[in-house]
Amino acid sequence: MQQSVGLRKGLALLAALGLAFGACSPAATTAPSAAGTPGATAAGGSTAPSASTAVANPCGDAPVALNIWGGYPEMDAVYKKAGEAYTALHPNVTFTIFSTDLRGFEQKLTTALPSNTAGDVVIRTANFLSRFIDQGLLAPVPDDLAAFVKGGSYSDTVIQDSTYKDKVVGVPIFSSGTALYYNTDMLAEVGLTAPPTTMDMIWDYAHKLAKTDASGNVTRAGISFRLSGQGSGVAEKFWILLLQSGHELVKETSPGSGKWAADYNGPDGAKLLQIYVDGLRDKIDSVNIDADAKGFENKSAAMFAREPWVVADIATNAPDLVGHYGSVSLPTGDLGGTETMFVPTSAPNAACSWDFIKFLTEQDQQLSIPTIAGWLPSRNDLDLTAFLAANPGYEGFLKKPAGMKVSLTPPLPEFDELETKLATHLVDAYADYANLAGNPDKIQALLNTWADETNQILAKGGHGS
Repeated sequence: MQQSVGLRKGLALLAALGLAFGACSPAATTAPSAAGTPGATAAGGSTAPSASTAVANPCGDAPVALNIWGGYPEMDAVYKKAGEAYTALHPNVTFTIFSTDLRGFEQKLTTALPSNTAGDVVIRTANFLSRFIDQGLLAPVPDDLAAFVKGGSYSDTVIQDSTYKDKVVGVPIFSSGTALYYNTDMLAEVGLTAPPTTMDMIWDYAHKLAKTDASGNVTRAGISFRLSGQGSGVAEKFWILLLQSGHELVKETSPGSGKWAADYNGPDGAKLLQIYVDGLRDKIDSVNIDADAKGFENKSAAMFAREPWVVADIATNAPDLVGHYGSVSLPTGDLGGTETMFVPTSAPNAACSWDFIKFLTEQDQQLSIPTIAGWLPSRNDLDLTAFLAANPGYEGFLKKPAGMKVSLTPPLPEFDELETKLATHLVDAYADYANLAGNPDKIQALLNTWADETNQILAKGGHGS
């Protein structure tokens, strides 16, 4: 799950919320990360332990300064707003907020946690932080908070994404997913009246929507592929499309075995990579035009797949696009992602840090997340029906087909390394599309070579099959 560093406050909304979330569509199921209504708890749900009563005066009376660290700058305003509300209850507590781009934040954590210089609350995925959990650098979740996480307020997928070695290791705060954004005017221009609902339709639409100029240069991508970028994001976007054929980047060789192997170099992975390079040859996208959210917002891309933050980004950076686009769920699979709150073992005010984490799970704070930052609250017992009616751009995230499978980043400390290296290989392959297009043997050979490297990384980490 990655963010746009240019995201700003873009949503001035969230009126009174009403009906149960499932009422959005009789045939739909809620996204695993979906959240909703203030003051309501779903059947079987639980109430967050009160941040002011769970522990008697957990922050004491002396001055306390809590430093909140995250890798999503658009969330800073959420933490600032919550901090101000918390300080109103605990006048001796003040806050500073630190964030940078996600990759820079991860790099900072790799040095700050071992040197005991990290913030009082650290927000990142359990998967990424698993190596530091193994090193004893992150404190165990207090029993009352662990019980709350497992008590019905979060979906099984979110709980799983906050669990490591069968223990809840952090407290979820916000979640993501992926949907296909599409420009409704561009679809109408080529005679398409509804968004694509299968992968075959997506590729067909992409060819119909692409435009070139008199010199044959792409001026509008039918679909904007993720062709470049920092870190593992390129491989992640390839993975999301691979999920539509039922495959992962890596899979456990048998349930509970702890042994994993590459899963992207089979026939479906080869077919997908072929679609990418053939699509570049056939000019449904190009490395020479704006891509991703920027390309969609300046209308040089008709479709692209991305996380929910784009809705807020459009409201701020391309307001003329509001009312002229929609989002639709990908056909059969999604990649879940949950950012989770942790307290370093070295944090000097741990009880106060955990109390603020409790405060961030309360409904008022959760419901500020989409309005300020564009992400979705992690809690599953809140109702976003009215929110969706006011913000149809979120439809692809909050209405999922029945039977949608949600995959998670596997709990492997070496996963970031193997995914980042795969991303580098994919970028090189996309740049070499002229030699790979129409050449399935070369495609398969490349994938096999990359898979060998993936399997070696897994073996080195003790998780190879």
